[in-house]
Amino acid sequence: MKCYQCGHKMSDSARFCEKCGADIYQAHVTNDSKQHEVHKVVAMLAYVGILFFLPLVVNPKSETGAFHANQGLVLLIFSLAGQVVFKFMEIFLWFLWPLTTLLQGMYGLVMLLLMMIGMMHAYRGEKKQLPIIGGIRML
Repeated sequence: MKCYQCGHKMSDSARFCEKCGADIYQAHVTNDSKQHEVHKVVAMLAYVGILFFLPLVVNPKSETGAFHANQGLVLLIFSLAGQVVFKFMEIFLWFLWPLTTLLQGMYGLVMLLLMMIGMMHAYRGEKKQLPIIGGIRML
């Protein structure tokens, strides 16, 4: 093992560097927290549309990453399905356009709210399901 500060070669059981005195344990804790912060950001990005797969690529063995990837995929599918339904409503129920436009806007706000809730859970490192659609498992 090498010291992260000065590069001095040390034994694997050493707690401090013999040359510069750096705390080796503290370096591991710092690296783990940086890595944890990166994984939180990646988990948050899983809720942004097509980026749902990102946690699976960055950290494929992470249960939390897989959970947020699944939640992001479900959110994406429901968002797209809603848009398709509203387009059909615009075509076939064109005479109700004020109502369909209002419903489409409300649906978009609900999807945005679900996305923000999911991102908040990912930022906190929690594995909480999204309201309404969170119980669906696809991955």
